[in-house]
Amino acid sequence: MRMDKILPVNKPVGMTSYDVIRMFKRVVHPDYKIGHGGTLDPFADGVLLLLLGHATKKMGELSMLPKTYRAVAKLGARSDTLDVTGKLEIRRQTIDVSLTKEKIQAAANKFVGEIEQTVPNYSAAKIDGVPRYKLARRGETMREKSKKIVIHTLVIESIKDDRVVFTTTVSSGTYIRQLSYDLLKSLGIESYLEKLTRERIGEFDLSRCCQITDFSSSKYLDKAVQI
Repeated sequence: MRMDKILPVNKPVGMTSYDVIRMFKRVVHPDYKIGHGGTLDPFADGVLLLLLGHATKKMGELSMLPKTYRAVAKLGARSDTLDVTGKLEIRRQTIDVSLTKEKIQAAANKFVGEIEQTVPNYSAAKIDGVPRYKLARRGETMREKSKKIVIHTLVIESIKDDRVVFTTTVSSGTYIRQLSYDLLKSLGIESYLEKLTRERIGEFDLSRCCQITDFSSSKYLDKAVQI
């Protein structure tokens, strides 16, 4: 059976985007032509668009859609990757008791709009064809690189003890862990991203996603969108 469809999947934590593609091929059909509408880090969960058949031609278009995330940042510690997967360093930093949601929101407002964002060393961006994360793992020094991105919204949901929860809608290519780090660093606080959920890509939100367990039945077809 041939399908030319977009299949929104709720990617679980611990799997790469390509793990999901491989699982679909293994469970459904090994010869499917499959692409994606933007990868999602293994430590993150949420919306991943699988592009089946001729839908792969929409890869460039779909990857440029704005994306919405919900994130949890851990305060008073840092990670070399800026997220929970890296080498963690506890700073024993005392968080100012006067730090409120309103104060963080005031700082967050300064990030909304078009900004210049530093590209993390632990990223797939390449230097002379080599991903930065490979160079970082070798301990090589890299020239700092930045790019223009757009932060459409950045809303602080809560601060409790040593964690800040926020939601943000951003342009394609935005590094949420870098955004989180830069925001809290502007307040003098070390942090790393502890949890990340992609809640939406364009019109596709979590309510429209199938689960990877649906691959073994025809239930995933209920969520597939014909192009």
